[in-house]
Amino acid sequence: MQDKNKILVPLNASLVDAMKVLRETGFRIVFIHNDDYKIVGVLTDGDIRSVIIDNGNTEALVADHMNKDFVFVYENTPKEKILKMLDTKILVIPVLDAEHKLVDFVDSGYLHFQGEIYSRAKAPARLSFSGGGTDFTKYFMTHGGVALSTTIDIYSHTLLKKREDSKIIIKSYDFDETVSSSSIDDLNYDGRLDLIKAGVKVMRPKYGFELSVNSDFTPGTGLGGSASILASVIGCFNEFREEKLDAYSIAELAYEAERVELQISGGWQDQYSTVFGGLNFIELHEDHNTVTPMRVSDKIVSELEERMLLCYTGEKHLGGKIQDDVKKRNPKEDQNVEFIKNIKEITSSMRSCLLRGKLDEFGLLLHESWEQKKIHNNETTNFSLNELYNFALSSGAAGGRLVGTGGGGYFLFQAKPFKKLELTNALKQKGFGIRNFNITHRGLSSWTSRSA
Repeated sequence: MQDKNKILVPLNASLVDAMKVLRETGFRIVFIHNDDYKIVGVLTDGDIRSVIIDNGNTEALVADHMNKDFVFVYENTPKEKILKMLDTKILVIPVLDAEHKLVDFVDSGYLHFQGEIYSRAKAPARLSFSGGGTDFTKYFMTHGGVALSTTIDIYSHTLLKKREDSKIIIKSYDFDETVSSSSIDDLNYDGRLDLIKAGVKVMRPKYGFELSVNSDFTPGTGLGGSASILASVIGCFNEFREEKLDAYSIAELAYEAERVELQISGGWQDQYSTVFGGLNFIELHEDHNTVTPMRVSDKIVSELEERMLLCYTGEKHLGGKIQDDVKKRNPKEDQNVEFIKNIKEITSSMRSCLLRGKLDEFGLLLHESWEQKKIHNNETTNFSLNELYNFALSSGAAGGRLVGTGGGGYFLFQAKPFKKLELTNALKQKGFGIRNFNITHRGLSSWTSRSA
């Protein structure tokens, strides 16, 4: 906000005093106030020049030459009205309170009294159909990797507001926790909201801020929540950059925050999925990664949505532990080479099924993808999860899989035709929570706005 006091001069000031104010502020008008600081008149640079040309008296008082019948607005004047006034070539308009004291002023360059600027972002959760494991760096650097995923209408939300000092305040409504720091240099990883801190650090903001995050899902349920949160955080800061980052850069910064900054094991597909949004076929290679949107008809997408549901297992997702194990494995060992070969073939077949609307076959391949994942790592599942999965198959599911790395969280099931309600009711009767969803083609969204 500009300093409103710099544009004020008292009644007993001289024209020379007013000229000095004009020179210091760069404006072409000053506001005249009385002893009670009520605005009683204005004086423009043109008014001053006319007085000096007419009588040459630079020591004349502003009170003798000011315009008492000046244009002003009261607080809470509609913005539309002020814009119209500025459009009539009025250069600067004082904003007065009920006592005619100066609250603020607006000029043709910036309606700064409208309120402070803030940014928002939202990033969707993702469902991975197939390809998990092949998206680890050392795997696709050797063999190439693929992933087939979609985003759904469940989001992480972030709000960012700049501060005038260097202080940092971060609030997570998901964990009901707040952390603060005197500056970004003092923002340390200590086990408290470290994921959000990592998103901040890779963006390297040069200002203090207040940042809040909340999600539509419970963290740690296998929906790619970490990538979603990081994407929304980075998206908020991107709004304040002069040179905006593209989608690939944002996804890669989200990967950097989680995998490099925090050293959390995992693949690349989650970050690309949440940032790009929609149904995507992701290919990962040593020299480049490519996200290809799939042109699946609305009818096929709608039918897919009607056949699918999420079932919460009630068990904690074990992504970190399982991903650490996958990362330690040698991608050149025969069993790992065979797993990657099989998963890549399944993923490519699932892609073809979606494009052609062969959803019966897609459900069977979803099952096959899950079977391959269990063979590759036995910690992906356990006795109770296997019981749940087999029960779902006997109750109308064509196939399914845990949506994250495994160990718990959500099962994604695809029902056989005409069997979704039966499957849903059977799972509910067993006490499992069911969540329906819609596929969203929107990935990361971010924007700026002003407080009223």
